Amino acid sequence: MGENLDCLSCYEITARLHLYIDRELNTQEIEIVQQHLTTCPHCECRFHFDMRVKRLVHDCCAIERAPQHLREKVMRIAHGEQVDIDPELAKKIKADWGGC
Repeated sequence: MGENLDCLSCYEITARLHLYIDRELNTQEIEIVQQHLTTCPHCECRFHFDMRVKRLVHDCCAIERAPQHLREKVMRIAHGEQVDIDPELAKKIKADWGGC
């Protein structure tokens, strides 16, 4: 980074919040960000806001797990096995692919 991490401004801390939240900073950077957050109410508020947004996006956009039988068939196909599929579904797939 090349900068003195002991005196990062609010702007620089805010720029690192997503990396901090995603645990992508090194140990020294984590300590500096945490220290700044304990002494700066504005940045701490921004951190909590960003965390809430991240949780909201995760909760609203999480894809439901596929049923076990479907996951098993996909894994079998991935391993090169022949898998029977519903004839109606096969027609729809061929139609969507232009008959290829």
